[in-house]
Amino acid sequence: MAQRTERNIISIKRTIDQNYDKFKHIGVFYLEKNEVFAKIVSEGEESIARIADECREGGVRWRMFPKYLNKLETALLGGAEIVDLSATDEKIDGICGKPVAEFIRVKEKADGIAVSFDATGKFDILLKANRNGKFSVKGLGVTPDTEFTLVNELTAFFEDRYSLALKSDSVSFAISAEDSKMGKKGSAAIKLYVLADGKLTIDDLGKYMDTAPMLLWINP
Repeated sequence: MAQRTERNIISIKRTIDQNYDKFKHIGVFYLEKNEVFAKIVSEGEESIARIADECREGGVRWRMFPKYLNKLETALLGGAEIVDLSATDEKIDGICGKPVAEFIRVKEKADGIAVSFDATGKFDILLKANRNGKFSVKGLGVTPDTEFTLVNELTAFFEDRYSLALKSDSVSFAISAEDSKMGKKGSAAIKLYVLADGKLTIDDLGKYMDTAPMLLWINP
């Protein structure tokens, strides 16, 4: 039975690796494939066997993956209200009681750019950059002096879009270089995500501060 379950898990893992659907709202905070895989392997052997059969039947495309992903995102949101202010004049009151422009500090360097936050505590860190490069740390102690490198011109694909998320039980926040819904085709904007008090708020960071230095490599 154990060997059969192990074979099923291998089949599921291979199939998930070939699926590229994303969370609609909270992808900056999670590695979607890992979250889906962790949820599946936590289920019973019967459920694992059923999903493995579906994976084998569908080849590299598991037809239920998007549905499973959406269901998982709903569970991770925990009923949080989603508010997108990026196309409005309304602004976020602040993060951790501090104005956004003071909470997020950008440091331009000769070889790139770094960012720090006016926050103290333990956070789960997720950085996505450099094509498929991803870096995560659980329970990292963060202070206002902690600097995160967003762009390093001396690494491959440094001009790619990136995102950085800090997640905790009480408050989570992220910044993300994404395709702009407004403006010229191919341009990017820095989006701000704040998850706190049962609400996920999304906004354009450019409403609070000059984000041109953060987009210099993306929008030449």
